[in-house]
Amino acid sequence: MGMILGNLPIRIRKIVMYTLSATDQKFFFKFFTHDVPNLSMRAVEAAIPIIPSALLMIWLMRWCPKEHKKSKRKDPKLYENDT
Repeated sequence: MGMILGNLPIRIRKIVMYTLSATDQKFFFKFFTHDVPNLSMRAVEAAIPIIPSALLMIWLMRWCPKEHKKSKRKDPKLYENDT
């Protein structure tokens, strides 16, 4: 015999073998300890510049129609002496 493992006379062709590392096999590996806190931190960091402008827009969308209705009302003092 005396053959080395890499030089055996048997050749297997057209067979591809894949393997996964240990961390790829663990689906929830560090999910609750790393991924969830990281996601929440990124969401807060992204929301910080957006929140002031969103609050201003909400305030303007509520204030503008009220002011428009006020400006379109007739002044009752102008019509007191009408008969």
